[in-house]
Amino acid sequence: GIPITLLVTVGVSNGFNLIDGVNGLASMTAIVAAVALSEIAALAGYTDMVHLAMMFAAGIFGFFLMNYPFGPIFLGDAGAYTIGFVLSWFGIAVLINAPDVSPWALLLILFWPVADTMLAIYRRSRSNKDVSAPDRLHVHQMVMRALEICILGRNRRQIANPLTTLVLLPFVVAPPITGVLLWNKNQNAFLAVAVFGVLFFASYAAAPSLIRRLRR
Repeated sequence: GIPITLLVTVGVSNGFNLIDGVNGLASMTAIVAAVALSEIAALAGYTDMVHLAMMFAAGIFGFFLMNYPFGPIFLGDAGAYTIGFVLSWFGIAVLINAPDVSPWALLLILFWPVADTMLAIYRRSRSNKDVSAPDRLHVHQMVMRALEICILGRNRRQIANPLTTLVLLPFVVAPPITGVLLWNKNQNAFLAVAVFGVLFFASYAAAPSLIRRLRR
């Protein structure tokens, strides 16, 4: 259990750092995850986590109001890692104190940062690059460039940046909502993770050809 715990905490922490590329995305993802975690804790009868997670969401919301849409302040590495670390340990605490909760449901709550991290590892490994090396091929970066190239026009980064968060928000919110609905249904939650994973990777693979068509 200890190696898995370390992997989860490090992975989720890095995941939030990786999605912290446009204004509001990482903080909104964290708010949604914390609220969903609070709801699962309430359904499972773990009242202490209900209050902790909602307080955490409220604190991040205060940052979100200052960060979005134009980013006068930002999380940086320290903020993103801290958010991921706290949320991962909240999830571990739920599993320990509410054994009826499905771990797959908790994975759905943190689906977006985890999926983006897995995609980055796969993408860089396939290109024979260091998996920790930065690149500009994250989903939010591709969406932002697509908005600039196909809709807004170049040199509109100030608008494309916050608009990217709004475009991605439904896709960020859908897995946590599913996780809450399937909080104690282990098999169904696993199937939901598989479905969202296929959709995530398939849409990413199809994105370049779609962008080229829109440019014509």
